[in-house]
Order: sequence, then C-alpha cells, then structure tokens
Amino acid sequence: MKKSTGMLVTATAATFALAGFSAGALAQSFEAAKDLVEQNNCKQCHGIKKDKDGPSFLKTAERLRGKAGAEAEIVTHLTSGKKIKLADGTTEDHKIIKTMPPKDMAQIKNVAQYILSIQP
Repeated sequence: MKKSTGMLVTATAATFALAGFSAGALAQSFEAAKDLVEQNNCKQCHGIKKDKDGPSFLKTAERLRGKAGAEAEIVTHLTSGKKIKLADGTTEDHKIIKTMPPKDMAQIKNVAQYILSIQP
C-alpha cells in the first residue's frame, strides 16, 4: 500500500469515526459509497483527485470541508438535477443519483460523507 493511500484510509477512518460510524460500519459505508459512485457513473465526469468535465471529489471536499451544511450541499447537488456548467462551457442537468431503494437518503448522505473524506 502506498503511503498516500494509507494516509487517505486513515483520514477517511477518522472522518467517519467523527461522524459516528463504528469501525465495522466504516468499512461497509466506505465501500458502499464507492460502489454507489461507480454504479451511478459519477467518475465519468468527476475524478477522485483530477478534474474532468466536473470538479474532482478532492476539489469539492477542499472547498466544502469544515463548512456548515457541507453534507447538505452535496446531497442537494446529487438529488436536485440542477443545471451545471461543464469544462467546455456547455450546460446540462446534473444527473440525479439513483439508489436502491429509490431516494434512500442514508445512502446519499453516505456518498456525501465519502466525498468530504477525500484527502490529498
């Protein structure tokens, strides 16, 4: 395991622990969030640490980390379908995250916490 990856896992563990997750729930929640990001093709437009058509998860985390309402802001972004501006200057509706069962706020909040946990 690379040193930076180990630091990410440690920082993520600390973030989720502070959010009230137990160690067992941490691994499950972290993996569940990553799986939901994959299932919704979020990484088609967002890199973890590199911008694509949209900002990287790291850039989003750095912009919002420590800000009151950060999780709620991400949840709103993932569920509202608001207009977004792409890197090429065009606009489109942001895709609404799909969960099973539909509109499961616990899963969506878990993804928001995952994004906020991304470290350099």
